Amino acid sequence: MNRQVGLSAALAVHLLVAAGHGVTHGLVAVSLPAWQNVIVVGTTFVGPIAGVLLARRGHRLGAPLFAMSLVGALAVGGYLHFVLDNPDHVHAIPAGDWRLPFQASAVAVALTEAVGTVVGVQAWQGTDKG
Repeated sequence: MNRQVGLSAALAVHLLVAAGHGVTHGLVAVSLPAWQNVIVVGTTFVGPIAGVLLARRGHRLGAPLFAMSLVGALAVGGYLHFVLDNPDHVHAIPAGDWRLPFQASAVAVALTEAVGTVVGVQAWQGTDKG
C-alpha cells in the first residue's frame, strides 16, 4: 500500500472515531480543563492532520509528525481514560445510556491511535508492508 494512502486511511478512521468519542464526552457531561483540551486537540486532530498534509506534499516531516502526534494522543488518552482516577476515566462515567458508548469509543480511539502510530512509523522509516 502506498504510504500516503496508508496515512490518509489511518487518519480518516482515527478522526471519525475520535469525533464520535468527543460527542460522547458531551453526552455524559465530562468536560476537560482548558489545558487538557489544548493537548487533546493538538495531538488528536491538528498534529495528525498536519502530518498527513505534509506527507502528501512530499515533506519528510509529515510521517514523523503524524506518528508522534498519535503516540502523544495515545499516551494522554490512555492515561486519562484508563489510569488516572479522574472524571474522564472509563469507570468514572455514571450509569446511563451513554456510559457504554463512551467506554467503547475510548477503547476504539486508543486502538486507532496505536494503529496510526504503527502506520506513521512505517511511513517514517520508509517501509511499505502493504
